[in-house]
Formats: sequence, C-alpha cells, structure tokens
Amino acid sequence: MHPRLFRARRRVATVVVAAAVLAVVVACGGGKHKPVASPSASPTPSPSAAPLLATLATLNGLPAGSGPIVVIKVDNSTSARPLQRGFAGAPIVYQEIIEGQATRFAVVYDGPKTAEVGPIRSARDTDIELFAEYGPVIFGFSGANKNVLAHVKASPLVAVYQERFSSAYTQKGRRAEAYNFFTSASRLVRAAPKPGVGVRDVGLRFGVAPAGGTAVTGRINVRFNGASYVTFTYDAARHGWLLTQNGRAMRLFDGTTIAPQNVVVQFVPVVKGRYRDVLGNNSPDTHSIGKGPATVFRDGRRFNGTWYRSTRSSGTRFLTTAGADIRLRPGGQTWVLLVPTNGRITGS
Repeated sequence: MHPRLFRARRRVATVVVAAAVLAVVVACGGGKHKPVASPSASPTPSPSAAPLLATLATLNGLPAGSGPIVVIKVDNSTSARPLQRGFAGAPIVYQEIIEGQATRFAVVYDGPKTAEVGPIRSARDTDIELFAEYGPVIFGFSGANKNVLAHVKASPLVAVYQERFSSAYTQKGRRAEAYNFFTSASRLVRAAPKPGVGVRDVGLRFGVAPAGGTAVTGRINVRFNGASYVTFTYDAARHGWLLTQNGRAMRLFDGTTIAPQNVVVQFVPVVKGRYRDVLGNNSPDTHSIGKGPATVFRDGRRFNGTWYRSTRSSGTRFLTTAGADIRLRPGGQTWVLLVPTNGRITGS
C-alpha cells in the first residue's frame, strides 16, 4: 500500500475510534430531534459543555495536503452552470447569497494540485469574514466592487485576482453577463505575492455519526429565497447527496456528478450591504460569527442542532442539541449552504 494512503487510513481509523469512544462517554444526541425552524427556536449552544475530539487540522478527516489553502470564487448563474468545472474534489464548498437573490460558490482546496476551476467570479465582503477562521489563505477571484477590493487587500487574505494577476487565469469566451475565466490552485499559488498558510483547525470534526438523527427517505429542498434553492437526495452507493441547483442536476462540464458526503445547512444573518452592483441590486452581507440553527446531512440521515463561532479567528462548531459535536463523514466533500435565517428546509 502507498505510504500516504496507509497514513490516511490509519488517521481516519484513529478519529473514528476516538469518536466512537467519546460518543459512549457523553451519550449525545439520542433519539429523534424536531426540526429547528428559526434562530429564536434554537437552543443556546454551550461550547464549554461540548467535548472536543483531538484537535485536527483537517478539512475532510484525512491528513492535510502539502500546500497552502486556496479559496476560489465560482459563478453559479444559470448560464455558468453548464461551464462549471474542477470542484468535485474540493474538501469544502460554501454556497452564499449575492445580489439579485442569486448564489455563488467559494471553493476551498487543500493544497495546489487541482484541475482547472471556473467560471471565476467576484469577491464579496462576506468572504473576508467567512475565511478569517482559515487564516491568510490564497484567494482567487475576478472582479469586485472597488471598495470591496480595497477591503480584501486590507484583510489577511492573499488576493490573487484576475485583473492584477492575469497570467494565472485563462479566458474561454464570454457570456452576456461575464467573461469566462478559469484558473487552478497551482497557478494561483505560483502567482501569489506572498505565501499562504496550510490547514488549521476550523472547527470541523469527523468520525462516526452521532446517535439518533432522522432517516431521509425522499428529496430535501433548501430554499435560500424566492429565486434560489437547492435539492438533494441520498445515494447510498456513493455515501453522498446528489445535488441540484434550481432543479438542474449538478453535473460539471466533464460529466462529473456532484455528490458531497456531508451537506450542512447553516442558517445565518444576511443583511443589506453597503454596496450595489451595476444594475442597482444591493449586495448583501452574510454574517458567519455568532450562533444559530444548523442541520447536518450525512449517511442518509439528518441531525438538527446549532452552529457556533465566537470570534473572527475561531472555527465554526456544529453541535447537537446536547452540545456535542456533530461529526461529519470523513474522506469526502462537505457542502455548506449559508442560508438566510428566513430560509427553510422542507422534505423528509
């Protein structure tokens, strides 16, 4: 067996054993939970009462890669979806609200070895707060409001944007609303004006599933607003969730089907931002510090609980109603939907 694969399997086995022992000790999450409907209905998480597994600097339960963290903003407009590529293997993908009730992806890579990714789109103030917990990571994007660009440059993020580092990007035509720019983590790492940082603990815990939860027997619908929604069903053969965006199956340009092992619905405050786009639409700000309801989907089950993040530099914890960590399935991809507090989950 290849040494890296052996080490990876041994690390996962250690996490799983530790998680199993901890689950017995704390006896967390037993029984079925009622869905959390709104932040006011969620219990206050108690981080001091939530036992931690051994701190792990990992984004998927496997040993960290050999390079810096790279975050790339990817378009999710209707015209961009047939062109999307390169992020099926990313450990984490965030989906966030932008102007016009649309959504966009922030794709997180652990190390520089990735396929070509895109189409690339612009940064938002939301990204500065969201990725503060990761540290000064390399950040790839194309375009931004001039004020937002100034904020990104002043932040710890290592900005490698198309307008300044054009050699790191390839243009492949354009659509009515945008040029089709593509890049890769390795190209961004080479172009970066200063080195980024590797993986650190961002609060995620991996291992055996908590006790309890509710079996998912059909299609889950997560609605961000009146214009954007995501649905998914469980594929037991892949231990993953087959996603759609506004009813369109998520298949990338090369035919790869997106099927993350973990889907996290994190209900967050989304407020009116300071800026507007060229069409006059307000660009909203998503706040990822604080606490609120969260639901984790893994292994064909749903686990209702809360999320908690105390400061910009601290990681985000996903907790059961008893205050223990909701462990994610290791070894695959985690998809985090940053849904406004007035969004909703339906289906079962």
